[in-house]
Amino acid sequence: MSVLEDFGLRLKELRLRSNMSQDMLAARSGLDRTYIGGVERGVRNISLKNIELLCNTLDVDISYFFLHERFSLHSASLKKELERPLRDRFNYRVDPAHNVIAWQVTGGISQDEIKQIVADLKSACLRLVSGKVKLLIDNRKMMIHGQPIVFQHEVKEKWEELQRWFLPHCEQVIVLCNSKLMQNQMNRLAKRSGIIAVQKSLFAEGEDWLNEDVDPCALFEAR
Repeated sequence: MSVLEDFGLRLKELRLRSNMSQDMLAARSGLDRTYIGGVERGVRNISLKNIELLCNTLDVDISYFFLHERFSLHSASLKKELERPLRDRFNYRVDPAHNVIAWQVTGGISQDEIKQIVADLKSACLRLVSGKVKLLIDNRKMMIHGQPIVFQHEVKEKWEELQRWFLPHCEQVIVLCNSKLMQNQMNRLAKRSGIIAVQKSLFAEGEDWLNEDVDPCALFEAR
């Protein structure tokens, strides 16, 4: 496999993990769809400037793009995933005694659903001691066909807005990630929102990490 073909496969992997079509990636990056198709097939060379543009559109660092974490080329289509009840894809609990909100995302989330989730989480936060809130965000089970996914562009924008709102209320934030891809995206999002000052995004290799039961209070005490 040539370097151009390998680069093209990598681009396609990350595009599919982000649930983007070539048309969507083209529209958001400002590049032509046929150009992106040619890059993915390994028949078009690509400049460093366009690599940076595509990485920013996919919301990954250039250094991450060239890591050895690889994914299948199976589409991460959310259509069937979103037919599952929301309670099977998102749940949260509040521990007022320890000022902890712990939530878990176990699948895709639609634009309409994220609005209600944001409202619920804000309401939960306002019942706790401002400035002392601890958030545990568990994204380890965000999978489709056994492959990690990350947040869609529109949903990610809402998470970023929510993080800005949470920032003055929070003392500590821990995000459990399903991949280095997720970890990289969560760190980029946290830097933009400013919550990176109190957030740690964690990931470890292996099935044990994905399936380990977590005690929120113990996890915060260990950090």
